[in-house]
Amino acid sequence: MMTLETGDKKGITLIEILVVIIIISLIASFSVFFPHKAIRQKNLDLAIQTICEMLHTGRSYAIANHKVVSVVFENNSCGIYLDDGKLLGKVYKFPQSIVIKEKTDGFSPVEFLPEGAAKQAGHLIIEDTSTKKTRKIILYNLTGLCTVEKTSVEK
Repeated sequence: MMTLETGDKKGITLIEILVVIIIISLIASFSVFFPHKAIRQKNLDLAIQTICEMLHTGRSYAIANHKVVSVVFENNSCGIYLDDGKLLGKVYKFPQSIVIKEKTDGFSPVEFLPEGAAKQAGHLIIEDTSTKKTRKIILYNLTGLCTVEKTSVEK
């Protein structure tokens, strides 16, 4: 009878390699799916912040240059326009899942007068279709300033 002697050699078996590969692939799968969820949840906040900044920029430009400035909201974008129709800066396109759910007359378009007041008060409701969260931007006509409030119950 013949016996196989391996001595003191140590090595990695195929089973051990497969276990390590499975563990690494599980960790990698978590790192792929969780950041996308976090990014989707921040899209609404980013869109609201950008819209408020555009409203503030339009109001500031109207005051500084003593001109009427309009912030126009389309289906999935908004832009700042001077009284002669020229675009100030660039048009901001909303992230893919962000839509305008409701828009009152004060946002069709927002017109800032030379003293910084808005021509008409109103509100704009923005919705993230992937998370079903909404935010309401309220514009005050006397000051031309806006505030943001949550409109849906958030978990």
